[in-house]
Amino acid sequence: MTSMSRRHPFAAVNLISDPIHGYVELTKRLTPAQATIAGLAEEAVAEEDLLDTAWLQRLRRISQLQSARWVFPTAEHSRFTHGLGVMHEAGLWARSLYPSLRGSLTAAGEPCPSEGLVVETLRMAGLLHDVGHGPFAHFFDDHVLAQYPAPSDPRRPAGKRLTHEDLSQRIIEDELGSTIRGLRRAPGADPDRDALRPDEAIDPAWVSYLIAKPALADPAKPRWVRWLQPLLSGVFTVDNLDYVRRDAYLTGVAVGPVDVERLRRYTFVSEQGLTIYEPGLAALEMFLTARRFMYQQVYFHRTVRAIDLDLADVFGESVRAIFGDGSPADRLAAYADLDEYALLHQAARWARGMDIAGGAGAARPGNQLVPRSVADAWQSILLRRPNWRSEAEVRAEYEAGREPQSLIDSLGRAEPGRIAIDLAIVDARPTESAGAEPRLAIEMRDGSAGPSLAEALGRLPGYALIGRRYRRTG
Repeated sequence: MTSMSRRHPFAAVNLISDPIHGYVELTKRLTPAQATIAGLAEEAVAEEDLLDTAWLQRLRRISQLQSARWVFPTAEHSRFTHGLGVMHEAGLWARSLYPSLRGSLTAAGEPCPSEGLVVETLRMAGLLHDVGHGPFAHFFDDHVLAQYPAPSDPRRPAGKRLTHEDLSQRIIEDELGSTIRGLRRAPGADPDRDALRPDEAIDPAWVSYLIAKPALADPAKPRWVRWLQPLLSGVFTVDNLDYVRRDAYLTGVAVGPVDVERLRRYTFVSEQGLTIYEPGLAALEMFLTARRFMYQQVYFHRTVRAIDLDLADVFGESVRAIFGDGSPADRLAAYADLDEYALLHQAARWARGMDIAGGAGAARPGNQLVPRSVADAWQSILLRRPNWRSEAEVRAEYEAGREPQSLIDSLGRAEPGRIAIDLAIVDARPTESAGAEPRLAIEMRDGSAGPSLAEALGRLPGYALIGRRYRRTG
């Protein structure tokens, strides 16, 4: 045993500097000798091995804010940095919730997993929740993936369309599963707390279940996994707790205080699942207000939406020219190479008049050729000269089933190629579906069950709309 190894934990954990969280921890793989000195079991992989896979490194080449970076010049962060932040946030929540989780499982007569297993499972869900994203992230979902059916899953209604979460699930289980199963500890300096028990391992199916959207009902999953599912798909999530703060910081937009620590301290696991104590509701309201503000000021910015109108006309055709036909779910090896660097490099060639169909041949899926109209659109996009200009705008806040149709109608009618009516809507107060199991229970100060979320957060609207009429100028 060396005194140096006992003196500090740095052989086992890397520290990553982060502008939002300060420092993010990442486990480093230990040699057998180092593991023995640290009082840990031998390990074949650690978190750094996942980070160094092609699938994770690919996320460096997927932007976090897609077309918004052409409006907010400092917003050059990636899905990779966001994933690290979500991993860290998930670990903080797992640590905070573990005592109440253990108590609630004991009260229910259920076995309790080790703290290391709970923390590391949640960290992997946070790290990998976006691993299936394509170029331009959610825009890729809407304009490419949605044309394909999602992989068959008896837990889902028939007819679901393919999304990046479906691809993430496939990648987690089929591409990264063996590495995930090999993880033996969460970051930390206490082996008794941070190490998985010898009979424990992370099931990749737990991770893919946690990140599924819409959330899956699966009574076969361990109760503790089901209880923690809302942290990835609930009223607030470790995902949006990171991106609201990260996107605000890196766009330079001031959203006001977001008291994540108060929200975390007042949230626990009860027999109802994830539960918030009534004094924490103000912090939740504060966060949801900041989230709505980010949608209105950044994600729904009028120029961002104008660029998206240009993109919508050519995006699917551009991706097919590079990637070819066929669902990415059936072509994961090829999908691994489809990122924004590949797309924007080819778009720059098109904008310079190269690889244009007609002179070099007919455009066919996968042959890199596009019509001149697609090349011209990319030139406008890359030079931040959108061909659409907003000429009218309406804003409204409303509850489900009470859409302000007359206000929307005041924008007029769309005329293909000339007038576009753009309706940008955010669920400002995520609500529970009728009859569904609550995603977040409320406990009052006297220990009684609280009201519904809609009642508790009644000062917030259910939905917020920004509607605009755009006229084509180019």
